[in-house]
Amino acid sequence: MVHIPTKALALSAALVLGSLALSAQDVPPPPPPAPESVREASDSTKAKAGRMAAEIAAAVAEFSKDMAALEQQIKDKDISKEDAERRRKELSERLEARLEAIEEMAEAWAEDLEESIENLELNLGDNLKLNIEPSEPKKKKLKRKQSGMQWLIGSNTLLNQPYSGSGSLDLYEGPWLTEAVSSTFNFTFTTDRRIARSPIWYRTGWGVTSYSYNFGQNTVLNVPSPQNPDFSITASNEPLRRSRLNMSYLEVPLAISIDPSRRGKGIRLTAGGFAGIRLNGNRQIAYRSEGMGRVFEDTNGQFYGSLFSYGLSAELGYRRFAVGVRQNFNKPFNANVLPANIPSDTQPNFYNASVFASVRLF
Repeated sequence: MVHIPTKALALSAALVLGSLALSAQDVPPPPPPAPESVREASDSTKAKAGRMAAEIAAAVAEFSKDMAALEQQIKDKDISKEDAERRRKELSERLEARLEAIEEMAEAWAEDLEESIENLELNLGDNLKLNIEPSEPKKKKLKRKQSGMQWLIGSNTLLNQPYSGSGSLDLYEGPWLTEAVSSTFNFTFTTDRRIARSPIWYRTGWGVTSYSYNFGQNTVLNVPSPQNPDFSITASNEPLRRSRLNMSYLEVPLAISIDPSRRGKGIRLTAGGFAGIRLNGNRQIAYRSEGMGRVFEDTNGQFYGSLFSYGLSAELGYRRFAVGVRQNFNKPFNANVLPANIPSDTQPNFYNASVFASVRLF
């Protein structure tokens, strides 16, 4: 079977598309009626396109009919192989000649079509409006709320028992404990909301904060017991590998932020406070003893810890990251419930100030 030449298909498609282009308007509204001469030229062009498409269809149909008859002759063995090849070549050459003639007509028609389009534009003039305007860039929406989980880790500096007899506030008085670094860990689920369309946000949420008080390798927190009612920070008889107290609180932050960015991901200044209630406490001591090897003591309890935690914080952030400071105003231990036999100058009432870094995980 001989396939129809691709030139016939190409010419047919070009003529059909050219005819449709004259009668279709895609997006713009219909223009004002064209002058009579323009409409007559358009009708004439459509007629030419239709005649050429019909001639192509007739040529292809005749070629297909002759080729089918030739194939039948070959099948019935009414023609020799050489004559069949010669006949097939004649049919193909005749179809090629007809298509070339139609192609010449199409080229001439294309020139007339281009001239007609130019005349159409000249006649319509300023009345030809496509109403196509460039779209304005979309403005980013003003974000009004963002929620996520914040992870905070800070380094505490501990302040020991204030000097007795001081007439001023004792918050920053007394020697600093510098033997070891203590830390603050915090996981908080926060929600920031923008106030109207201003750059001011307010923050609420809840989380768990663990204050880890590290007493170094030579100091230990003595826990009261029936055998030893003492409760104080004293020197250790053994070199310690670990000596610390962890106190956990459920805390609620409340803060105000200034962030002028539209999406709330710019440079941010935040200040506010926090308040919480005690969850539990844990004392850990580890040391090496002769004959026993490594000894590890892990004791859970309240340890006369303060029932509440509260303080102020401030931070400077950018996107998901921030650095800042926290100051607790509560003493880690409740002096009102400490054993009465503990002298006031040995009570372990110290304060903590934290320098921290935080990241919003999501």
